[in-house]
Amino acid sequence: MSASTWIARAKHQLEFGRVSGANAPRQWIGIDFSGEAAPARAQRLLPLLVLALIAALGVSALRIDLIRVRYAMASALVEEEALISEQRRLIVRRRQLRDPFKLAVEARARGFRPAGPVLTLPEPIHGGSGFVARRSSLPVVAAALPSMNTENDWQ
Repeated sequence: MSASTWIARAKHQLEFGRVSGANAPRQWIGIDFSGEAAPARAQRLLPLLVLALIAALGVSALRIDLIRVRYAMASALVEEEALISEQRRLIVRRRQLRDPFKLAVEARARGFRPAGPVLTLPEPIHGGSGFVARRSSLPVVAAALPSMNTENDWQ
């Protein structure tokens, strides 16, 4: 209800109501305005206001979610950078451990020595002496240098 309509109605009730006369004080107490229905414009505006409120809440929820995702991405990027730096450090360490010169030094420190002369013997099947045997009848022998210690030869 607009202000001019409200004032006009109040004047109308005062003139025909309890208080009469031109010099009488204007008393607004006791005037009943509840008989009027809400104007049609307000009834049309209310659903739009509710819809605007719901849309504003949706936009604010979306913004909050975007902020949460940005914080999660920032922490993930920090973790990723830490993992990448650790990976680089491990690659460098692996390359240091695979260095042939350092491997040779470490082997000497642990007692490894260069290999001595290696004897290669032909297989008896390919020999020209007439000894021919089937592979299944040949004994299984591990290739190793003969032991010079004959004390425990029986084991």
